[in-house]
Amino acid sequence: MGLLDLLGFNKQPAGLAGSTLVVAEAATLARADQFLNALQARFGNVALALIDAGSYAGELPYLALPGAADQAYSRLEKIRPQRLIVLGLDGSHAGLVQAAGCPAWWINARDEQATHARCRAVTVVQSGMPVPDAVVTGDPLAGVEQLPQIVMEGELCERLKEQREGGRWAGYFAGTGEDEEDLAYAIFSRLIRHKMGLMILAPRDPARCEPVYRESIKYRLQTIRHARLSTSFIPIKTRVYYVEDPHPLEALYACVDFVVAGATLHRHARNAPDIASPMLHGKPVIVGPAHRDQPLLAAALEAGAVLAGDDNEQIFAHARRLIDDPAYSQQLAAQAKAWLQIQPGALERVVALIE
Repeated sequence: MGLLDLLGFNKQPAGLAGSTLVVAEAATLARADQFLNALQARFGNVALALIDAGSYAGELPYLALPGAADQAYSRLEKIRPQRLIVLGLDGSHAGLVQAAGCPAWWINARDEQATHARCRAVTVVQSGMPVPDAVVTGDPLAGVEQLPQIVMEGELCERLKEQREGGRWAGYFAGTGEDEEDLAYAIFSRLIRHKMGLMILAPRDPARCEPVYRESIKYRLQTIRHARLSTSFIPIKTRVYYVEDPHPLEALYACVDFVVAGATLHRHARNAPDIASPMLHGKPVIVGPAHRDQPLLAAALEAGAVLAGDDNEQIFAHARRLIDDPAYSQQLAAQAKAWLQIQPGALERVVALIE
């Protein structure tokens, strides 16, 4: 026994010995509540081991593993967990499985090295990942039980006929929240200097629509309001198509080239971001820096199913590439839709694999 052990510095928290031990990064555990609750319901004693310098604010017993591999292995050997669950780590942490000396499962594996750790099962969040013999389960942290019913209305897309015939692109800032519309206009203004197109703008809260519209007049961009369109088609000179009703907000996903998800542009937005609906319509999705802790959005970011912009410059760059490269846009959208369609029921599938 070393000096630190004698002095009590290496004393492990109560509840770790003989536990179902989940090893993960702090950021992963921050979005894993449903998964951890499901494990508790099935196995009882669940504990956590953090492999990075982050922190955990929940109620489960936990310890922070030392950064040095030999010290981390030594701590796991002392815990002697009943089972080990490696959650979302790369294969460089495979030595943890051997050190634990118990049955192990590697969930949300990222690379081939995970398959060499002799786990009972290795799972991945989507097909096509470079993890041979892994079980494709979806991401149990995404929180998807079922997918939304999407609204299809082909006649609505006919309104963009003149825009399409004029070679214009259509970008959709959908479901925007507080303090997001100014950001949308700033991005759009840069995009139309690159190539002329149409912005469809739809605040999520109907009570905000009139004030937002009045404020938008300052931009002096020719705007047609959906509720007041008097012709069959949006005129070619229109720069902004302004949507104030929930039904066309959903149906218009089918009509555009890309979607910038509202409630991701500014932290003041109170509504929840919707990335599932545009994905199901086969549209590429760009998200901003806000509300990335929302489970599905966090999972999509982890899987690369959305384009992430930390500021207006990055969002503009993503949108510009989607406009300039339709093949890239279509590939991204197809991959995102395939990823999303795997996610419903992932939590149940993963927990059922663990014994």
